[in-house]
Amino acid sequence: MPNGGSDCCGTCWFNKKNQDEAGYAHASSRESDHCNVRDLAIPDAFYTYCANHPHRNPSKIQIPIGPVFVGEDREIWMASPDTEEVRAQLLQLLEQIPEVPEQEYPIGNYFDDIVIWQLGEFREKRAIADLEKILRFDPKKRSKYPPWRDRETTIELAKAALEKIREQE
Repeated sequence: MPNGGSDCCGTCWFNKKNQDEAGYAHASSRESDHCNVRDLAIPDAFYTYCANHPHRNPSKIQIPIGPVFVGEDREIWMASPDTEEVRAQLLQLLEQIPEVPEQEYPIGNYFDDIVIWQLGEFREKRAIADLEKILRFDPKKRSKYPPWRDRETTIELAKAALEKIREQE
């Protein structure tokens, strides 16, 4: 079954059609694709993505993390809901970002980078201290296993998020 990557809604455990299981087992089911986290109908599940997918979110966090992306270029289709519950979860996740990146599915946006970007979009002032901590990360620290990634992009995203937050002061 061709698709834009195995990190799509078609393989997500939060897709009602998949009955709380990750993978392709229910791909041919006639049930509609529907995101249980966002209460959102998914018209093209194998080309729809978000950070809540098990490849990015093995902890099965059920709060919407970042926007929903569509297409091979992963353009934003639906913005993240902006609630105190979402912001609180993002702040908790931001605080937990380690200096050494975790191994993660290599296509699309990394989980912690989405957390940082989204807090910047929200202009969330409570994120400032943890974003400043990320600016002090060693940009060359790499994940322990392939596909290796470093913290250069993460640091750049933290800088951009801080700029957005400080614009409104």
